[in-house]
Amino acid sequence: MQRSPSSRAFTLIEMITVIAIIAILSGLVLSIARLVQNKGNRARADADKTALMAACEAYKTDNGGYPQDNPAAGTSVTNDLDPKQHFNPAATSAPTYAAASLFLYKQLTGDENANGKIDSTETGRRYAAEFFKPTRLDSGYRTTGTVSYIADPFGYSFGYSTAGLKAEQDYRVTLEGLAAGTTPPARPTTTKGYNPTFDIWSTGGSSSANDQAKWLKNW
Repeated sequence: MQRSPSSRAFTLIEMITVIAIIAILSGLVLSIARLVQNKGNRARADADKTALMAACEAYKTDNGGYPQDNPAAGTSVTNDLDPKQHFNPAATSAPTYAAASLFLYKQLTGDENANGKIDSTETGRRYAAEFFKPTRLDSGYRTTGTVSYIADPFGYSFGYSTAGLKAEQDYRVTLEGLAAGTTPPARPTTTKGYNPTFDIWSTGGSSSANDQAKWLKNW
């Protein structure tokens, strides 16, 4: 006895069930893929942060101090950026992550015109020369030929701040100006930054103050 055509075909309920199972499995695969990619990006960001820290230490050995934008007047792109106050790496209002990151890039590479290469007139020493590949620069560089910032694996600018260093410098100036026998003042409790040297970090793809615990940072 042969089955009727209707009994051999999938029923509507069976088709819906199969589609639902496929959708659930696809969602699980995509979720796992995103988790793996995020974990890989975080590991790369941490390694990149460590490489930049080492480059800053090498810079200090040669120059007697860490890279610091410290103009006599006006704003300073590294002193004004404060990881305690500024959380959005994509913000465009000063101080910006991009400006401080670009300053660090120029200091560590000697590429003063930020065209991604060393011209004949640029003779400064390159620190971590192998680090600064196009994949570690902002995506705009690949189309414009001009570097805007050092990019983390999430595509955002690395944060670089000397706010803590500037606070330490100001405190030392205060101590040096005290008259003999004067009791030195206590260190300010509202000191900016986290380190008295420099702060460097990746926000881990976040632009929210609530996610600061997820940052890849040197404090």
